[in-house]
Amino acid sequence: MVLISIPSLLDRSLAPSGKHVIHAYTPGNEPYARWERLDRRSAEYEELKQARSLGMWQALERVIPDVRSRCEVTLVGTPLTHERFLRRHRGSYGPAIAAGEALFPGARTPLKGLWCCGDSTFPGIGLPAVAASSLITANTLASLPQHWAMLKRIGMG
Repeated sequence: MVLISIPSLLDRSLAPSGKHVIHAYTPGNEPYARWERLDRRSAEYEELKQARSLGMWQALERVIPDVRSRCEVTLVGTPLTHERFLRRHRGSYGPAIAAGEALFPGARTPLKGLWCCGDSTFPGIGLPAVAASSLITANTLASLPQHWAMLKRIGMG
């Protein structure tokens, strides 16, 4: 499965005029063992990175047939990328919580006034889930009329 989002369709400030930002990813299912002994600066690493990204390119091309020729900047992440820049153990996307055994915690914490959102809270890992966790937290803190009033104040409602 490949998830694709184009956030600049909703917020034009995310890309220069006439351009867009595309984010495509697979759920955290890339085996770390395939990557763990590779040097990030090696040709072998680069070749594997390109080979493993082909599925995402093919999924994107089903939506935007000429996408590769139109991209000006492409960044491909691997488990080693996640390990290095996101400080993720073995390049994981987030904690592995087995269905039926446990749940991701909600936004509330034992400390008054401290709320949490992100990939370690419900509904879990991945960009859509992280966005949803922030929405859940915001909706817990403010009513829908309060949200609408705020959007009107900033010129978006």
